[in-house]
Amino acid sequence: MKRDTVRPPDMLSDLVDAVVKEPMDIDEVKSLRNMVSERLVSARDSGNITNDEFLSSGKIEGGLDVIIAMLENGAPSEEIRIHVESIVERIHAISS
Repeated sequence: MKRDTVRPPDMLSDLVDAVVKEPMDIDEVKSLRNMVSERLVSARDSGNITNDEFLSSGKIEGGLDVIIAMLENGAPSEEIRIHVESIVERIHAISS
């Protein structure tokens, strides 16, 4: 398995930095979500990750979608922080 080529530490660090930043830059989060999506599809299609790893990593992409929707709809920052903490935990889980 070539995890470093699929989910490089700098991309994961960028994700964590983007979602913990105050105030969060929605355009940056959207851009990173798109990058995650493209890399996951590419890695799955090339065989660098299994379908199970693809689905597991896809939870991060889905979590980013939730955070983006919350930002766009003016959700309270406390609620957004709960989802941010969940995303950060998922990122740390797949990177270790």
